[in-house]
Amino acid sequence: MCLKSTRVTRALSIILLPGLLLACSESGDSLPPEGTAIECALDGGSGFGPGCTMERVSQDGESFVVVRHPDGAFRRFQLGVPGRGLVTADGADQAEVTNHGSYVEVRVGSDRYRLPIAG
Repeated sequence: MCLKSTRVTRALSIILLPGLLLACSESGDSLPPEGTAIECALDGGSGFGPGCTMERVSQDGESFVVVRHPDGAFRRFQLGVPGRGLVTADGADQAEVTNHGSYVEVRVGSDRYRLPIAG
């Protein structure tokens, strides 16, 4: 939801962390997600296309990949899990990972992602 009232926006920007209101542009369109562009097939789509992004993050000494969808949804995957490699960090659906050489295909529920393999 984009806030149109300048008075409300100013009041919220004092309360909220700076930058949180930047998710809205003047036209009301959402900004593209930040990170490295990857191919994805969402909601059971048969073909892969651009539109998702990924970024690597570290938290409490562990490594994660955050994949963001064009609509703002996201998934987190934990990296370096002994015996598994990459696993779903949140949610009930577990990641199914298939190695394709230069990338891995990760399936979670009806969503699929092509993540590059670090060289």
